[in-house]
Amino acid sequence: MIRKAALALALLASSCATPPEPALEPAITIPAEGVRLGVMVATLSGETVFADKAGQRFIPASNTKLFAAAASFHYLKGIDQPDPALGTSLQLVPGENGAPPSLVIVGAGDPTLRDAADCVTNCLHELADAVAARGITRIADVYGDDTLFPYEPWGMGWSWNNLPFYFGAPVSALTVNGNAAALRVGPDTAEGAPVMAAWAPGDDVMQVRNEAVTGPLGSENLLSVLRWPGSDEVVLSGTLPADAAARYYFLSVPDAAQTAAERLVRLLAARGVTVEGAAKVRLRSETLVGEEIARLAAPPLLQSVINVSEDSDNLSAEVLLRHIARATRGAGAEDGVDAVHTLLDQSGIGRAEIELFDGSGLSPYNRVTPQATVRFLAWTAAQPWGDAFRDTLPVGGKTGSLARRFRGTALDGRIFAKTGTVQGVNALSGFLIAASGETLVFSVIANDRPADSDPVVPVIDALLLEVAAAN
Repeated sequence: MIRKAALALALLASSCATPPEPALEPAITIPAEGVRLGVMVATLSGETVFADKAGQRFIPASNTKLFAAAASFHYLKGIDQPDPALGTSLQLVPGENGAPPSLVIVGAGDPTLRDAADCVTNCLHELADAVAARGITRIADVYGDDTLFPYEPWGMGWSWNNLPFYFGAPVSALTVNGNAAALRVGPDTAEGAPVMAAWAPGDDVMQVRNEAVTGPLGSENLLSVLRWPGSDEVVLSGTLPADAAARYYFLSVPDAAQTAAERLVRLLAARGVTVEGAAKVRLRSETLVGEEIARLAAPPLLQSVINVSEDSDNLSAEVLLRHIARATRGAGAEDGVDAVHTLLDQSGIGRAEIELFDGSGLSPYNRVTPQATVRFLAWTAAQPWGDAFRDTLPVGGKTGSLARRFRGTALDGRIFAKTGTVQGVNALSGFLIAASGETLVFSVIANDRPADSDPVVPVIDALLLEVAAAN
């Protein structure tokens, strides 16, 4: 078996832990000046196959989720079993002096609750059905209760321009539809006319200020869709070419608990229940004692881990981090991160090698080395939950964020890895089955890619294909 990958690559021209054989001509060129790329490939037993800049610190983007997902298996017992305590519940609070009762929708940290006409299980409308089934026709106020977790809707260092979109949605113990809403935007038929904008059914939970206009055929797309943090108004500006295709923008809601309460009010109205008060957020200092009249059946937290690994779901990653905190006698995100670092300590990795500040990878403060990432992944493979953890990872050419990568190549169905992408960053770390049939562990991370440069993903994929073929 070849232990040294025959990679005479221009992008790996600096000193390597295991030098490439010089017989081959450079197969890949670096995509742009300034890109810094770190590589580590090793056997499960720890023997280095190939390395370059493997000990340098990189921003990992969503490769951060590898550590949160692994920690979920380690700390959250019964992760593959339904837990009634995770179900969103509804409490009926008696009114005073003849006033109608109020309702409190209580979040328990389930990021999979949905509100859609075609929803079958774990649906918000089931709570409204429970109210109607009791013959209740009048309600005072409807409260959204997200007090299970500390109020920390965003992670440390999250960029303001990520917050308006679904991938920067606020973290909350009470979550509906991923705390996002879908806005369809397309051009008008007449140049100079306002663009067409419409919420998906049931998603009109925010205001829209439409200042964008339809541009000439073939013109540049200069449309801006923005919601300032703290605002409930989405602003459209700029121009959209008349021949542009309409598309959906998935925008985060400003207050998850408030929006959940508002959605429930609408569902109650559709069932003939009059809400005489308003949708509100339960204050942490507020005492609302009521009778539980309904509780939804949340799926096992394993489903959230799958969503994190396969689809790189940021909100689910952050919710899992808070569940990890609670499982280790903590409360919020910082306690969850501390628990992840404790797990890293157990694997022999210190903060100089992996230093995390959130669970999703949106924080620009996160740093990892490819070498430590590979050591950690190899360590997980030896844990009782190692196979289950690996089974959640996207599969090349098959599932999740790798469904369209490696398709039709030698690594189709033979690479299991987590992607990572933020501005200037591309990463891929996981396991692959080499030509020999041996499993290799790898981490490839590119940082500092200029915005207008060629993509790095093809470079990463070609490198791993060559490693697999040479081993």
